[in-house]
Amino acid sequence: MKKKNIYVNQSQELLTLFEEAGNSAKIMCIPIDYAKKDHVVMFCNGYGDILRKPFSVKNTPEGVSYLTEQVTRSCHNRSINPKYVFFGGEDIGSYAENFASTLRSGGWLVAGVNAHDAKKQRANIQASTDRLDLMGIATMLLNRRCNCSPAQSGIYLNLRTLVRHRRRLVVMTTEVRNRIHAIVDRLFPGFLDEQKSGIAPFSKGSLLLMENRFSAQQIRRRKRSALIEAFRRLGTPKPDCATTKLKEYAARVLNTSDEYVATLQLSLAQHVKHYRCLQENIEQLEKEIAVWLSQTQGAFLTTVRGIGIVLAAGVTAEIGNPNGQKPLNNLVSYAGIIPRIIQTGGPEGEIYTGKVAKRSNRILKDYLVQSASHLGLHGPEDLMSDHKRRDAAGQHADFGIARRYLRMAMALMRNSQIYLPSRLRKKDSKPEERTSYYLMTWPYLRDKWQKLDALKAGFAEDRPLGRWRNMVQGIYDIKLKL
Repeated sequence: MKKKNIYVNQSQELLTLFEEAGNSAKIMCIPIDYAKKDHVVMFCNGYGDILRKPFSVKNTPEGVSYLTEQVTRSCHNRSINPKYVFFGGEDIGSYAENFASTLRSGGWLVAGVNAHDAKKQRANIQASTDRLDLMGIATMLLNRRCNCSPAQSGIYLNLRTLVRHRRRLVVMTTEVRNRIHAIVDRLFPGFLDEQKSGIAPFSKGSLLLMENRFSAQQIRRRKRSALIEAFRRLGTPKPDCATTKLKEYAARVLNTSDEYVATLQLSLAQHVKHYRCLQENIEQLEKEIAVWLSQTQGAFLTTVRGIGIVLAAGVTAEIGNPNGQKPLNNLVSYAGIIPRIIQTGGPEGEIYTGKVAKRSNRILKDYLVQSASHLGLHGPEDLMSDHKRRDAAGQHADFGIARRYLRMAMALMRNSQIYLPSRLRKKDSKPEERTSYYLMTWPYLRDKWQKLDALKAGFAEDRPLGRWRNMVQGIYDIKLKL
């Protein structure tokens, strides 16, 4: 029977450490108040007794060496095993990331404490000094209210870095697109509306026109044959019809004043160059993301219809190693996809369901809600029907499916399995049915990885999906061609 504990938010790593030590006096807790130049550090045992008063440590390699040397000496003097030593501080900023990473690479356990919660643990909430902050951090650490997140190091940290970088570039791309829209509305109103101009917005043909002497007057003067040839070379569908519709529309729009045309064209050309650069960077990042995702258990999320590599990587990067994560209920709350519930007045008291909490991992929430929306439109039949049912009942369908998807995702990653319909997950399902399902879904799975030129990386023999492919081919005697 599974053992239950009321302290569900405590760090499992620290709980194990305290249990193995047996005596809190044999544990050394080292809270750190990170800073750009000098960190403030204190030593205390598991009971909260201060073993060494706060002192400063340089944010340099010498500082790391000095700190570890002092820890080793203090452990020797108090007969504390170094494996029962752990460090911790508030959420690490970029200026202290290398300091914490160096400690981790030395085999030390480094935990993270939420700054908002640590503030509530200070002896004086009105004031804030390095010593008061350190006491709040120490209290959080000794209460095991910290996070030794598996997404803070290794492959998952690299994946998280790339995913968040791509996310910022997408935001920048949206900003540039909005600026382009504003300029085009003056040079050629309605050009970025495909129904009016016949040209898909921000397609290769659209960008080619906008980056060189672009205006309604210029489009009217250009030769029809030259436009058709350019559109055909860039893969525009039905270049003849598109050119005819474009020139007819250009003759009907308002023109901007001649004195402003040159300035607007120069500005537009620079924005188009910026947009192209961002798109190239995003494409390169997506290829790198696919390579890193292929090394994690999150690669199994791409086996769900409607979930691509970018969405799978976004969820995986924020969750981290699924085998070291907290229970699903904690993850749902962490992602901010569960409403707050207020109930009082005894067992018969009325239950009030409020909005979801604002305090959450908003990036994980965004990727989960996007995934739920995709599943409602393009996912497996049971998920699509569930999304429609929730929507028809007036529920928040995206949040409901996001919770179901998170539960399913954790199961796939922990068990190293691909997604199977409910009928094939039953014990009485026939091997022939599974064989046909694998053969039917294999081309779609292969295409997802092929689009980002990561097919070999994704299905290498030492990668999760590669091992799954070899296993399936051996058990069911089928060939899943790359």
